[in-house]
Amino acid sequence: MREGIRRAGLKPSRARGQHFLIDDEVLGRVVRAAQLTGAEYVVEIGPGLGQLTRALAERCHRLVAFELDEDIVRYLKGWVLPDTRNVVLEDIAFNKYVFEPVIAEAQAAGRPLKIVTNLPYQISSAFLHTVVEYADSLALTVVMLQREVAQRVVAGVGDPGYNSFSLYLQTFLEANWVCDVPPESFYPAPKVASAVISLAALAPDKQPRPVDRRLYLSLVEGVFMHQRKQLTNALRLAFPHLSAEQVGQALEQAGVRPAQRPQELSMTDYVRLADVLANLP
Repeated sequence: MREGIRRAGLKPSRARGQHFLIDDEVLGRVVRAAQLTGAEYVVEIGPGLGQLTRALAERCHRLVAFELDEDIVRYLKGWVLPDTRNVVLEDIAFNKYVFEPVIAEAQAAGRPLKIVTNLPYQISSAFLHTVVEYADSLALTVVMLQREVAQRVVAGVGDPGYNSFSLYLQTFLEANWVCDVPPESFYPAPKVASAVISLAALAPDKQPRPVDRRLYLSLVEGVFMHQRKQLTNALRLAFPHLSAEQVGQALEQAGVRPAQRPQELSMTDYVRLADVLANLP
């Protein structure tokens, strides 16, 4: 790793999230979680010095990597890509607009598409929203995140980090914990712990089906903005057009106790409450 950094002329940047994975065991866990068969198109974001890139390239049909740092791009082209001829390196930022052509190419080739990445943590939120938006086009996503963010993604009622973002993601995705990653698995070591999770689109029969999905998502987001309040008050703040009588009626019909807090309700509870609200006169 130190030799690679020297060759690249790099001074690892915390601002850019440049913490390079040096733990072979974690690398193996990531690769195994990706369940690669050799047929896939794979997207990697922030390939760093190419440790994961090489491992993925050996196991997939085509790898598209996105890297912004000019020094890293130069290093990858000089030291990694000559040995991995099925890798396409894009020296642009990853976003939905550069992702869509990769989706189209994979679909035209009739090949599954996966994302496998040690993600720069500052783009975690935008990345996860992109995964939701294109969930039906992705066979699987395996991503390394800050542990606190990963906990929110997989959290259920009573778990640390359970919030509106947990419910939003789990409305569309099945999330599973792969492994914890301590700071010493990276060079330089970050100040936070990390974790690897996998994400896949929920099967149609597992997706929550509120009468009005937009209302359901507004309900979840709205009441969690007041998660320290009892639900009867949080609901009135989230939907100020509702009277106290309507709020009480909705909670009773949904089988929700007025004194409960937003973080005490499950997805099923929120779907039921949203359906009651959708049918209020």
